[in-house]
Amino acid sequence: MNHRQKQSPITNSAVLFTIISAVCFFFGGVSALGVNWGTMATHQLPPKTVVEMLKDNNIKKVKLFDADTNTMGALAGSGVEVMVAIPNDLLKAMGTYQRAKDWVQRNVSRFNFNDGVKIKYVAVGNEPFLTSYNGSFINLTYPALVNIQTALNDAGVGDFIKATVPLNADVYNSPPDNQVPSAGRFRDDILQEMTLIVNFLAQNKAPFTVNIYPFLSLYLSTDFPFDYAFFDGQNTVNDNGVIYTNVFDASFDTLLASLNALNHGDMEVIVGEVGWPTDGDKNANVQNAERFYSGLLPRLANNVGTPMRKSYIEVYLFGFIDEDAKSVAPGNFERHWGIFKYDGQPKFPVDFRGQGQKMFLTGAQNVQYLLNQWCMFNPNSRGNISKLGDNIDYACSLSDCTALGYGSSCGNLDANGNASYAFNMYFQVQNQEAQACDFDGLATITTQNISQGQCDFPIQIGEPSSGHYDYSYGSMVRLGLVMSGLMFLHMTQ
Repeated sequence: MNHRQKQSPITNSAVLFTIISAVCFFFGGVSALGVNWGTMATHQLPPKTVVEMLKDNNIKKVKLFDADTNTMGALAGSGVEVMVAIPNDLLKAMGTYQRAKDWVQRNVSRFNFNDGVKIKYVAVGNEPFLTSYNGSFINLTYPALVNIQTALNDAGVGDFIKATVPLNADVYNSPPDNQVPSAGRFRDDILQEMTLIVNFLAQNKAPFTVNIYPFLSLYLSTDFPFDYAFFDGQNTVNDNGVIYTNVFDASFDTLLASLNALNHGDMEVIVGEVGWPTDGDKNANVQNAERFYSGLLPRLANNVGTPMRKSYIEVYLFGFIDEDAKSVAPGNFERHWGIFKYDGQPKFPVDFRGQGQKMFLTGAQNVQYLLNQWCMFNPNSRGNISKLGDNIDYACSLSDCTALGYGSSCGNLDANGNASYAFNMYFQVQNQEAQACDFDGLATITTQNISQGQCDFPIQIGEPSSGHYDYSYGSMVRLGLVMSGLMFLHMTQ
């Protein structure tokens, strides 16, 4: 029998406090984080696999763009906190209370049981006030918000499930003659609607949700100070003695000033999307993404906050996994926001604990791939070489060739390499069907890996999901965000 020396209550308490502090520090950065789980991909990992990735990496919050039954089923019993979403094209329907009530019953109430889905928020629309929508949803959003929250209340879940509206950063700005965060105000053309929305959120103790994209500040103009998009640079903005060292803080505090102008400066704010793409633009690469997250995550883990709000900020990283079926209208980077590649494997080291260590996240397990074969351009073929350009255009129109752009990972390939890349991407999207590697006799199948340097010629995963995908997803959203970045362009000049 082991004999232990009796410890004083003070000693026991001190030990317990130390243990609790260590645990909180170890998991604090992770528990404060959520991720966006988008599904606009030609080949999706099984939802159960994605949920296991969330759990393996101790990610406890996820933001969706719909309420897909398969996704919700996979999340049931996981303990992951969920923000489900109503797409913009349903906002008009949600203006009728019965339709809103039916939606809540079908997508919220039926998952509200022991070991069900831990729904915390319902996103009403996705950035519906983007200027690029030309006002299509301005008059539809507030009625939908009211009806959804009312339906949640009537269903008996309104005390712990709140409706919110994810909005982009172009809903607020600072006046041209005073480009500092403290001068922030909501846009004049939507001020009436924003006042209604903010007052309703406050009345129901619901958070304001905003999406912030420092990357887009660089994408907008080469004049934007490069380091100001990150958290370790020397560029600063002086706002009446308050020093801003990065555009994320400046954008967040411009929102706080805008809320304060409506007498709701203490409203809870969620950052619904923030991240950095890894391909498709000269500034979209693994090195910059790693730098961005290495600056962001320690701040979140240590609750540094911003100059106006030095406290915890709830954040959802965008995104979790690359989506190769998204529209590239805003830019070729649009398909490369994921922390994980299309197959669920990590792209770069990232420490969710916020301790700055070089560590890779846990990737998807037991991923099924298609055969180890590629489609390549055959310069010695007897095909009609005059049709090469048309065939490349065709292949890229139905697959993802964004890595071929200037400054991208495959931007240095020669003409033959460009053709092979395009042909292979189409071949993989088509599940390696033999007829998908013909291109008027200009292509051939090879079992030799034809990747070149940093340019990866991928092998696609398994069979494509049975779910539909929409190539228009994200196009108007990111276009509007690109425009919204203009508000910060002159702040550092």
